[in-house]
Amino acid sequence: MPELAAALAKCLARVQRPGAFYATGTFDIHPPRLEIEGVGPIALPLQSAQAEQLKSVAEQAPYGRGTETLVDTQVRRTWQIDAERMRITGRRWAEDLASVVARISATFGIAGRVEAELYKLLVYEQGSFFLAHRDTEKSPGMFATLVVVLPGDFEGGELMVRHRGQEVRLDLHRDEPSEAAFAAFYADCLHEVLPIHSGHRLTLIYNLIRPQGEPLPQLPDYDAEQAQATDLLSAWGRALDASQDLAAAVPLKLVYPLEHAYTPAELGFDTLKGADAAVAAVVSAAARAADCDLFLALASVEESGWAESTGDWHDPDYEIGEVTDSNESLHDWRHPDGSRPAMGSLPFFGDEVAPPGAFEVRDDSEPEFSEATGNAGASFERLYQCAALVLWPRTNRAAVLAAGGLAVSLPFLDELVRQWQAAGQPPEDPLRAEARTLAARISTAWPTDDWARKHASEAGQTRMLLDALARLDDPECAAVFVAGQSAAGAYGPQDNESLAAMLARLPTARAADLLAAIVAGNAGRQPAACADLLARVSADPAGDPEPWRAAALALLAALTTEAQPPASPDPRFIDPRQRRAPPTPDLVVQTLTALARIDPSLADRALDHFMANSVRYGMDNILLPAALILKGATAAGPRPTAIDALLKAALTHLDQRIAEPLEPPADLSRPAKLSCSCSYCQRLSRFLASPMESVWKLKAAEAERNHVTEVVRRSNSDLDLATDKKGRPYTLVCTKNQASYERRVRQRAQDLEQRGRLGG
Repeated sequence: MPELAAALAKCLARVQRPGAFYATGTFDIHPPRLEIEGVGPIALPLQSAQAEQLKSVAEQAPYGRGTETLVDTQVRRTWQIDAERMRITGRRWAEDLASVVARISATFGIAGRVEAELYKLLVYEQGSFFLAHRDTEKSPGMFATLVVVLPGDFEGGELMVRHRGQEVRLDLHRDEPSEAAFAAFYADCLHEVLPIHSGHRLTLIYNLIRPQGEPLPQLPDYDAEQAQATDLLSAWGRALDASQDLAAAVPLKLVYPLEHAYTPAELGFDTLKGADAAVAAVVSAAARAADCDLFLALASVEESGWAESTGDWHDPDYEIGEVTDSNESLHDWRHPDGSRPAMGSLPFFGDEVAPPGAFEVRDDSEPEFSEATGNAGASFERLYQCAALVLWPRTNRAAVLAAGGLAVSLPFLDELVRQWQAAGQPPEDPLRAEARTLAARISTAWPTDDWARKHASEAGQTRMLLDALARLDDPECAAVFVAGQSAAGAYGPQDNESLAAMLARLPTARAADLLAAIVAGNAGRQPAACADLLARVSADPAGDPEPWRAAALALLAALTTEAQPPASPDPRFIDPRQRRAPPTPDLVVQTLTALARIDPSLADRALDHFMANSVRYGMDNILLPAALILKGATAAGPRPTAIDALLKAALTHLDQRIAEPLEPPADLSRPAKLSCSCSYCQRLSRFLASPMESVWKLKAAEAERNHVTEVVRRSNSDLDLATDKKGRPYTLVCTKNQASYERRVRQRAQDLEQRGRLGG
């Protein structure tokens, strides 16, 4: 259906002004001076005593039936006071009223002057109502009725307005006494006032009229456009459902740019202006009829590329040369009900835009040019943004959201699950079926590149999917995801809590196979994460550890297998999949804990590997901290042999260092082994070895001074360095200190503290 976007755009182009049959809102009221003949000034908010006074001078409101005017409290029960018997004055009130009329004109899409003619004051009390009726023309040029509800304390009295099968229920009560509510509707609309439950409601009724000679506004009739749009959207949905081959040539979604500019703060279906509001109303009705999802969003087009210079050196000027990179996305989502779905950016494509090419002409988007620098030529960046209606067939929702990325699809999945849970979690509910379909699509469309997979785990997106599947009670879909994605590298330590919970819900044999697959597929790069997962799964002391043996062997094999040397000597160009995460104390702790539960002999082999590779698993930075953690975590009594052996090795290491003599330097000689043997460093080495000299000065060029400074830093020499800037060249001043001895003093205190924690 390549013509879909063009046909829909052509249809909607005929929608020129809003087709709303009512307008409503709130305004900050500047209380007018309201005087009633026989009562006097009326205070606002209305009090019960004055309401009774008003009733005493009012008459029972009649209603019209054909050419007759009747009074029947079974049809209409309220009190009225004619405009001739009241005065309403105040400069600020006139401004308030003019502002309300302007808002109504904008909603109705009326150009030119509209006047508000005061007609009556209505007083409603408990039990007051007015059955459904239509207003008659009360003045030449009248086309609509305006209702202003003044501040007061009441409950009930909602206004129902109906037109051509549409119905709206308007609550015109406002809790804030400085606010008033209004509603306006075309005179031919059927409307009804529901019963007042308590209190009194004071209402001003105005006739909205056009000045003599100007055409009366008519409620736009877009039934034909709505029917055509419905047919187009319905055919679109059928085409997408028909076959995957056909769907390849059919856009998954449609993006219809709107005319007016909106900021994220003001974006909403109820704040659309002019023709945008009219188009949104038509599309909303068509989308409901064709079973399509509809959203309002901001569409952004970001472009960059190289620029051409068109000026000269004293007056540079540029123009766009070629677009080399572009990004089109939808964001800041709004739902017709006013809610803001927590969906991220969704990309869109040219064949999804209606009309086609709508984003290609953007005269109001000024590019930002950057001058040429170094080897880089002049460049430009340009951003264009507008509001757009976005829709897709509801039956194709899962495909659209899954293709849009995890930032869009996962929040939507979470909302579907939440709605299903709120409905009582019926197993056969369509919400559950839709959520499971979307989850399966998300699983299939999971990112394949390493950076995106890593980000998904770190951002909690893997956990979000697994938790949603747990709430849906769909362990099979979760198992498929784990087998196809987690075991293939889409895995990180942040996933372990959800993975362990998911495995616990599966039959033991299936869980064991999946765990072994996860460890085998990831332990080469993330052994610590795999060890933590294995420790979580094997934590049940009453459980049989034998099923987890395959995963334990996979972890041990990954630990004891030397990583292959990288093809490139430059670590920046090593494939991330070949990089093993550096060891941590937690890796040792979780490995020994898990393997000791499953098979103590495997833990012994793992410890032998750790102890034999002292460069990678240093005693002070890896094994000793691990021993301290294990000592605090293991209960009194017999310990697994591997853990006991590690504790003993750590104690031996500490005892040997504590036994070394600890005394301050006897003279000024300091360790003199340096990493360089140039003439400057030889002189420095002799100075360090001298028992008599405390200060050495090097007057040399900056390069030589920097070289000596770097050698001192690398050799960790006992020197304080300073630069004397008197004369040229400057002088590097080296003063001996006791840094080595002070480090050993701190180390001794730490060794004694740690030995005390490890015990004897």
